[in-house]
Amino acid sequence: MSESSIVIPGEVVAIESDWSAGVGVVAHNGNWTSTTTGHVHFNSDENQVSVICAGEGLRLVEIGDVVIAEVWKIRESMIESTILEIEGREFRDLLPSQLVGQTHVTKFVNRYMHEARDGVRRRDIIRAKVSQVSPVIRLEMRDHNGCGVIHALCPQCGDTLQPNNEEDDWNVKCPTCSHTAFRVLSDGYGLGYDVVEGGSSKLNKPGKRWGKAAEDYFAKGPAARSTLIAADVRNDGSNVSLMNFGDGGGDRRGGAGGGGRPQIKGFKLFVGGISRGVSTDQLKESFAVHGKINDAIVMVDKDTGNNRGFGFVTFDSKEDSEKAIAAMHKADFHGRRLTVNDADAGKKGGRDRPARPAGTRIYVGGLPWSMSDDGLKTLFANHGEVVDCKVISDRSTGRSKGFGFVTMKDADAKTAVSELDTYKIEGRTLKVQIATDKPRGGKDSSRGNRGGNEHRGKNSSRENRSDNNRKGEGEDGRSSREERARREEGIGD
Repeated sequence: MSESSIVIPGEVVAIESDWSAGVGVVAHNGNWTSTTTGHVHFNSDENQVSVICAGEGLRLVEIGDVVIAEVWKIRESMIESTILEIEGREFRDLLPSQLVGQTHVTKFVNRYMHEARDGVRRRDIIRAKVSQVSPVIRLEMRDHNGCGVIHALCPQCGDTLQPNNEEDDWNVKCPTCSHTAFRVLSDGYGLGYDVVEGGSSKLNKPGKRWGKAAEDYFAKGPAARSTLIAADVRNDGSNVSLMNFGDGGGDRRGGAGGGGRPQIKGFKLFVGGISRGVSTDQLKESFAVHGKINDAIVMVDKDTGNNRGFGFVTFDSKEDSEKAIAAMHKADFHGRRLTVNDADAGKKGGRDRPARPAGTRIYVGGLPWSMSDDGLKTLFANHGEVVDCKVISDRSTGRSKGFGFVTMKDADAKTAVSELDTYKIEGRTLKVQIATDKPRGGKDSSRGNRGGNEHRGKNSSRENRSDNNRKGEGEDGRSSREERARREEGIGD
């Protein structure tokens, strides 16, 4: 093959054993094969064969290049932009591995930025300088007046934002809907490829502290400000209403820590067993008939916004709060029975908790899934006087967990346990036992008790097994299972 020949990628240019490799060739099946389109060049002095590219080779982004890019992803402290072209070079497609550049928020402008989204938005066109190419491309706009946002759309109406020097912090304004915002402006904002010295970058006010309007906006928290990104579409031009997820932010307050919520004076009640669809307004309305309410809230999950199944109501007077407890405790409310008690009871220096119903508490396991409180009461009422009863339900779904508790007069309780233990109902076998204080013995004493009472019968053996399973029993004599159920339902002592 002559030295002036033009070859294309994949074409054989020489025999591998006769020549060494130069540029633009690769060994394949004993031959040197071209990897680019160009002229073949043989270097006899070095015994090399090369293919010299005809025209410009691969377009590679290099450190120091100035690129035009479109912002397409915004994270809390970083943005990712699609590189559209390299300024000063003829337009050519880039390698797939060099299509995206990252810019950290500290490389935006010489001014403190709370979050990346406070300086740029999706679809903004930026000019930036390449500071790193491996392992990822890093772009920066700081300390380069020609770098920054060169074109931006209004997130409310879609019109082009115009530079604004009438307000202290917001340096762009929409001529259609008057939306104002801050952008890291380039000296070439609105000028395309042109850059004017002393242009719009001065509106960035580098090194200046944010004013009150901006700090109030930033204080709404990242979740509130992200609603602008979520609603970043063209609409009728009306103002965007920001939901405040911070302190005192409506129904969403109190997710998992309630930090900073002001203390409300009055007598606070805990309300458990709230149905999933109940709102704060519905809870307040149902309790308002019992007296003046200073505050009410249904607690929600901070991530999902779902009702957590409990809330609080604060009354202005103690008398009204006691009336509400008497009327609403165990009352049916949207298909579920409420648990209402003094939220401050049991705390150091707090008011006393409501007393437990007098009598013997009985644990009832193996209940049919359809069993209600009334059904459980009817079942035990045939064997004596029922003081109190409760079927434990899942606080999220409201469905029965298959067990409950019954309080009966002492004499009647023993009769009910004897007659209803192992009783079959709707295909399930009940497990009924006393849920009262029992001695806490170690393994040796428990084993000794079983060994010395081998002929006590089925009921005694069952009581022994119950003793051994009460490792989590508290000082008040409740089993760990009972304590867990009470915690889930928010039931106080």
